[in-house]
Amino acid sequence: MTAAASDLLVSAQALAPAVRAAGDRIEGGRQLPPDIVDLLRDAGLFHLAVPRAYGGVEADPVEASRIVEEISAADGSAGWCVMLGMQAGLYCGFLPPEVAGAVLGEGGIFAGTARPIGRARPAHHDGVEGYRISGRWPFASGSSHATAFTGEALLYEDSSDTPTKSEDGSDRVVAFFVPRDEVTIHDTWDTTGLRGTASNDFEVDDAFVPADHVFDFSRPRHDWALFRCPALIFMNHGAQALGLGRAALEAARDVFTSKRGWGGVPLQEVGRVQEAYALATARYESAHTYYYECGEALWQDVLASGAEGAPELRAKARLAASHAVTDSLGVVDSLHRACATTAIQRSNPLDRIFRDMHTAAAHVMVGPLVYEAAGRVLLGRPADFPLF
Repeated sequence: MTAAASDLLVSAQALAPAVRAAGDRIEGGRQLPPDIVDLLRDAGLFHLAVPRAYGGVEADPVEASRIVEEISAADGSAGWCVMLGMQAGLYCGFLPPEVAGAVLGEGGIFAGTARPIGRARPAHHDGVEGYRISGRWPFASGSSHATAFTGEALLYEDSSDTPTKSEDGSDRVVAFFVPRDEVTIHDTWDTTGLRGTASNDFEVDDAFVPADHVFDFSRPRHDWALFRCPALIFMNHGAQALGLGRAALEAARDVFTSKRGWGGVPLQEVGRVQEAYALATARYESAHTYYYECGEALWQDVLASGAEGAPELRAKARLAASHAVTDSLGVVDSLHRACATTAIQRSNPLDRIFRDMHTAAAHVMVGPLVYEAAGRVLLGRPADFPLF
């Protein structure tokens, strides 16, 4: 781990108590409170994947994972917002440096959705070339505190209702940044878990977006190795889940070492409790080790090869992230059951960890489609899934 990343991990560990203490405010307000956003921003945690040349941290993805895990162990919603804000911040590397600097501003934070469900048409405004963009996108985590939003849109010619085609015959897609004042937030995020992420819909209505704020995901403007292998940035879903799994182990240990069960026997002396905790620990630590080993192997291959990394290593990194989510979910569920009626009390951390974990596990980037794609690659077939 580099000195800079080590410092950031220490900063994340130092912030964890304040983030944990804000849990009720995060949950009740369905967003991160401004003081927590300021703490995370000032520590540089939203800019982990922004190149240094653009004023970011440029932490390698394995180091960034440890930071996401740390914040997630303190609060699932806060860790999720750091993770998604970091992913969206990576997109600055697809903009011209001067534009990226303006978008970043003084601590810019980004939210958005990589789905081509908007419409973009070429346009001019005050002599500037650009696009008129409209659409509504779901799941913009961090919408309550983002200063700019990213999205994708299909490109249409001025008078056509048919999307413009690329050379390979596919519909042409453009991605973009728009400032917060061009966006309408729709309060749609009222969920079982991760309630504090403000993952609301956002809408853009015929906004003029200058051409230098529009980009193509296949053409980064910075040569940082991470841009060769974007699969690494999406690994962090696994790190967020591992943070929740660790928090569940800590919360369950507190229950087992402080409470008595049927007949007044201390829970830590009950065989089924001992077995449940041992199995959960082994499952968690196995997933944790596999996750970081696969991530490190891929990152080192990308650095050494100057390319995108071997297909099998990319597949294993994505597999390890999904596996981290699956096994963290299993850890949380088993401990929730072992703690019985204690775990269903809102006053116990396991209640929220359980809900956050089930919500996080529903994300498409760590679901069955990822396992299928990884299996195809490991069996010598194309992934046929994005970011492998």
